[in-house]
Amino acid sequence: MKRVLLAKEWTGMRPFIWLLVVMLLLDLLELAVSDLQGLHRTHVLLGTSPWIEDAALSLLLAFAMGSGLLAREVEDGTLAFLDGLPLRRADVFLAKLAVAWSCLFAYAFATPLLGGLLHLLLRHSVDEPIAAAALVWLAPRYALLVAAGLALGVLFGFVRYLAWALLALAAAAVTLLRTTQPRIADALDPTQLVAAGWSTQGLGGDTVWAIGALILVCLALAYRVFAGAGGAGMQRLARLAQHRGVVFVLCATTLVAGAVAIFQAQNTEGDGSGTDDDDVAVATSVQPATKAGRTAGRAAAPAARKLVTAHYSFNIPAGRRVDEADLKAADAAFATAAEALSIEVRDPPRIDVDLSGSIRHTAGLAAHNRIRITLEPDWHETLVHETVHVMAGWIAGGEHARDLDRMSLFNEGLAHWAEPSYLRDKALRAREQLALATLFRRKLLNQESLLDNRTLERQLDWRLQYPLGAALIELVVRRYGDQAPRRILEALGKPAFPPGLQGHELYRSAFQQAGFDLNLVLNDYALQLRRWSDGAGAAIDAMARPRGLLVRAPGQAGIAVQLDRPLAAGEQLVVQFRPRPDSRLDDVTAVDHLARDTRFGGRPVAWLPLSQVAGNQVCYQLGVRNRFYDMVEPWQCLPLDRAAGP
Repeated sequence: MKRVLLAKEWTGMRPFIWLLVVMLLLDLLELAVSDLQGLHRTHVLLGTSPWIEDAALSLLLAFAMGSGLLAREVEDGTLAFLDGLPLRRADVFLAKLAVAWSCLFAYAFATPLLGGLLHLLLRHSVDEPIAAAALVWLAPRYALLVAAGLALGVLFGFVRYLAWALLALAAAAVTLLRTTQPRIADALDPTQLVAAGWSTQGLGGDTVWAIGALILVCLALAYRVFAGAGGAGMQRLARLAQHRGVVFVLCATTLVAGAVAIFQAQNTEGDGSGTDDDDVAVATSVQPATKAGRTAGRAAAPAARKLVTAHYSFNIPAGRRVDEADLKAADAAFATAAEALSIEVRDPPRIDVDLSGSIRHTAGLAAHNRIRITLEPDWHETLVHETVHVMAGWIAGGEHARDLDRMSLFNEGLAHWAEPSYLRDKALRAREQLALATLFRRKLLNQESLLDNRTLERQLDWRLQYPLGAALIELVVRRYGDQAPRRILEALGKPAFPPGLQGHELYRSAFQQAGFDLNLVLNDYALQLRRWSDGAGAAIDAMARPRGLLVRAPGQAGIAVQLDRPLAAGEQLVVQFRPRPDSRLDDVTAVDHLARDTRFGGRPVAWLPLSQVAGNQVCYQLGVRNRFYDMVEPWQCLPLDRAAGP
């Protein structure tokens, strides 16, 4: 009889099964007609977003199937027929869940299987191989993901039309929790079960246990309702779900919570860097300024005033003493920037320059036709840098200005390359080449991280984008001539330029419309980095490199650091933590004062409160800080249960 029951469920679920088959065939069709290398980059190599998106789709499909799984039997009146057979309602309940779960799991797990096959076929030498164990650990996690969607669906399905409103309300609540309680939010988010992708290890963690408990609670409540279907309790629940007041309140609450969650997500988009905002401020790196000596006497502080030159309007704040002759000579910066971009600007608008100072850790900021700058000994260099940003916005402005903001390597590299000191200062060039050669020799650079703003900022010190970008611009000019940067900017400004591109696709389209071959430039770039790396190999190998050991103490998790050789003069250790592998940039916590701990062999330890640990794993990055950059190691995420005790 149970076999007949399973056959009935397979027959009744046939339309939904065909839907899953069609969706899987569409995925295969996408593989057949698309750029396989592009899909490989997007769905296998990059970040956690594709995994979360695929998990969210599987979760929604499971919820949709579950919401009608049991409630349909009650509404259609077929439950009375089943009661007349020698079956318990528990048998019906388990049969429906088993058939639905097996269909959904087969569809959901096809994604990592196809991804693994794609990586096996397209992987080249710089890509890490996929560990076979990752598929072993992903399988039970996908099983839990599908079970979570089904459990929520079968429980919420009894309130009929309110089911999706309740799901949306739950999603909004988890989104709102991410700001204040990231660990709790991750534990309650089923998509975090597979967010680590090919880095998944083990079956433990807060999310696994929380989702497992959620599944058991939802299934127990659903069975309780299903077992009592037809009774007074079921009738009261049906009346409650149809009450207009309840429907109105729940829908209004869902809309408000959803709007707040969307607003919060938009405000935090871009990893806190603001690279996609219209009023983006473009920063230039600066070394710590030396403190000026005290001025003799007590002369009256000058009042705020304005000084206008041919190309700039300088706003001088009250109390700031400046050499007006020096400001009048600043028009040379405008000419230098125009020459770098190979443009002649006729009747340009004056650029407003605020001399009250830039924000912390920056020498200048540029936004539209406005510049903020800090008056330092080499402030003319910064003025050239920021003026290039303003002019680049003139060429590639309008509705495509955001595309330039998303090309951080090109945008910042162009401004740094235009600075007079870039060609004049041999010590600066040697220092930058050594830094880039170090990154290349340690295999910290790849095409995708270079061309994607967010990946670049997450993986490396953000100040390294200036020498990385300037080296790229130098090679573009060497291959295609002095006017090449301007032609790329003009391509971005064309009305027909495709909107919304990111990373490699954005760069490829810009170079293609300018008449250039991005692949040739990237090949030149790799060969140049290899030459620098071979030339400085001995010096790079002599640099200290840190290794970390995950340790734990009451209420804390930490990283004990071991160096393979002593630090050089002026260097110090730095450890960065982030709650999740895909955390925003402003969620990163840096610890640069490490105390030696006798409990762990006297190693220096960077501690993090357990309240800042999400998903039962500690994500950290080790680095050695010098006067100019943080030379960091790759990010790692380790399960908290593997931490060593004192």
